[in-house]
Amino acid sequence: MSTLQVPRKVNSPVDGEKDVVFSLSQIVEFLSKEAREKLASEFYEELKEIRTPQAASQLARGYKHMSNDTILELASRSPEAKKRILELAKEEAERVLQIIEALQSQEEDEEEEAEE
Repeated sequence: MSTLQVPRKVNSPVDGEKDVVFSLSQIVEFLSKEAREKLASEFYEELKEIRTPQAASQLARGYKHMSNDTILELASRSPEAKKRILELAKEEAERVLQIIEALQSQEEDEEEEAEE
């Protein structure tokens, strides 16, 4: 028995589900150690289903850090976890942009002082 799979359009600039998974994978790569620790502590119960209880405990306590694969597996099993992953990534990206703006402002100030 064969089944016909119809491609599903995703309402995003990324085309197709495969690309969405790839994009999430890229986002996960940039998560900091602190973000990984937050995820582990917030989704401890879900982690116990993915990893052994001992491993989940080590992740939640910060003794070990979640791999990209573990985070992606967590995201695939829990829509809440996926949403939280995106929130944490967005918060970190906003912090990076603030730092960039501050550095650029500092450079502009230094250039103006040099011209005077």
